[in-house]
Amino acid sequence: MATDPEHVRLPSRDGLPLSALLLPPAPAVTVTEVPGVVVLHGFGSRKENHLDFAGRVADAGMWAVVPDLRGHGETGGPMDEGMIGDVLACLDHLESRGAGPLGLRGSSMGGFLSLIAAPMHPRVGALVALCPAQQEPLARRLEANWPLSHSLECAAWRDDGIARGFWHARGDEVVPWGNTLNLHSRTPQPKHLRIRMGGSHRSPQHDPAVQADTVAFLAEALHASPPTPVSGT
Repeated sequence: MATDPEHVRLPSRDGLPLSALLLPPAPAVTVTEVPGVVVLHGFGSRKENHLDFAGRVADAGMWAVVPDLRGHGETGGPMDEGMIGDVLACLDHLESRGAGPLGLRGSSMGGFLSLIAAPMHPRVGALVALCPAQQEPLARRLEANWPLSHSLECAAWRDDGIARGFWHARGDEVVPWGNTLNLHSRTPQPKHLRIRMGGSHRSPQHDPAVQADTVAFLAEALHASPPTPVSGT
């Protein structure tokens, strides 16, 4: 990780204060427009659990912001459909910092939110969904707090030019990997699918190979310029 993360408080689309960590791109990046990536945790998790991936994003020359979604970590509020507004607010914040184009990387519930929110923001060009949660099981887990009126399939199958990457572990004990296979099969190009042998629901989050592959996918799709080595190092 090139620099220490900055703790920021930013308003969600409905005004709820969100706690987030912001990482700037590698210091030697001098291009005019630098991509930015919102890194999203899953149900019951928090931003610190995904800081390792955010550091890889920053080291690859992109902005990264990792929020505590509502009802998680240091962010209050109920775990409801307002989380979609949380994601959009994080994209807005990156845009206010001069970042663009923008990407999303989410795990489990965060993967679901990435797929739903991506078509809602005009600057999003790519997303990565790790073991993305499915709509009905997620709705049951969140009980009455979230009607989940948005369709995962309609969001994923939009022919809008957004590059969608799917990674899943065959050993996932929470979300069957076949669900992601089916979702990917009807997703228009550009897209990418990687099913890894073994593993578990959470293993792709911190797998060094998956992290490297997903950062490379986002960097290519968002046209990120590689960091320039600092003189004398």
